[in-house]
Amino acid sequence: MECYYGRLYENFDRGEFYRYLENFNIDRRRKISTYSKGMKKQLALLLGICAHTKYLLCDETFDGLDPVMRQGIKSIFAKEMQDGDFTPIIASHNLRELEDICDHVGLLHKGGVLLSKDLEDMKCNIQKVQCVFSGSEDEEKALKELDVVKNEKRGLLSTITIRSTKENVIAHFSTVNTVFFEVLPLSLEEIFISETEVVGYDIKKLIIG
Repeated sequence: MECYYGRLYENFDRGEFYRYLENFNIDRRRKISTYSKGMKKQLALLLGICAHTKYLLCDETFDGLDPVMRQGIKSIFAKEMQDGDFTPIIASHNLRELEDICDHVGLLHKGGVLLSKDLEDMKCNIQKVQCVFSGSEDEEKALKELDVVKNEKRGLLSTITIRSTKENVIAHFSTVNTVFFEVLPLSLEEIFISETEVVGYDIKKLIIG
């Protein structure tokens, strides 16, 4: 396999590839057909990394890998990006896996790009607030001047997703009477759900049927 990649990619580093195989405890003398799903995934990723292309296209990169191997691959990605002109482009449904490695994300919806932004910018401009209002007038005042994406209530507890910076949200809620309020970070998965619900992709319909 390494001979084939060496002919295809002029920058393929066979020595580096062998070192990675040893580090990942992959026996290069075994036939690939005898590898487990996780081992095949590791092999494909290591071959792609050692080809030293400018871009590496990955589909469900961490599927089939145990937590230790996932962290190992992430560390290699980080090292390669730091050392040279290398960008992995990762397509995945497991958004939690991407948060600590990606700096730019795009969300696809019905064959189109719903949004494409730097991850930090995306997180800084959408907030989740949990609060209990002192009264209905205070709730109306709070919601009136905000760009509310989603508002859920369980008893007296309101969970509100808002398009704004954290500083603006805190400043706004300081003018409203509440029993308590707190601004919580949204995960990439929560941001995805909020953005897709705006365009009519209602997750409740999928759950309820």
